[in-house]
Amino acid sequence: MPSTSGSWQGPAVEKGARMAKLAKASERLVSCSAADILKQDFDAVFGTALPGNDMHSLPQMKTWMASTFADRAHRAQAEAISDQQIAEFISRLEVQFQDSAPHAIGVSQAMTDLQESVRIHEKRARLQMLRNQLEQQELCNKKQADFNMVMSARMQAAKSKLDRDTCGLMAELCDDRGLLPTTRPAA
Repeated sequence: MPSTSGSWQGPAVEKGARMAKLAKASERLVSCSAADILKQDFDAVFGTALPGNDMHSLPQMKTWMASTFADRAHRAQAEAISDQQIAEFISRLEVQFQDSAPHAIGVSQAMTDLQESVRIHEKRARLQMLRNQLEQQELCNKKQADFNMVMSARMQAAKSKLDRDTCGLMAELCDDRGLLPTTRPAA
């Protein structure tokens, strides 16, 4: 809350409360997403694609998908928190808030640092996503180039065979009808 003296005095937050709140929000995100998977109507989605005897396994598949998603999401969140050193950052932030909470400059600096950290994290994530997409595109391009070379070779072989067969048939046809020019002795 702003005060008339120009300093900022925010609500007191217990040590570790921010990390606990982040963990709770992360868990809620995963559980809501898993619940969304479980709410999906797989019968409608897969009803036309699967034969009737496979339809009975859809509830198990849905449960497996939700469970696998939750496990992988928890691992990914833990890795992200570890890789980005979120716990350490929140700890430093809490210390900074405790040491400089009465001072608006300290809070402003902490917010600026947090915003900068978030901005850097977003840029790193975008860069990694672009790198992954580039790698996938390069792999697809290589596969396509290899496929094109194989198809080109097949087409060339088929064209050569067609030319040979056509010439052979034309020679037989012309020879059978006497259309081939005969060589006449020079007079």
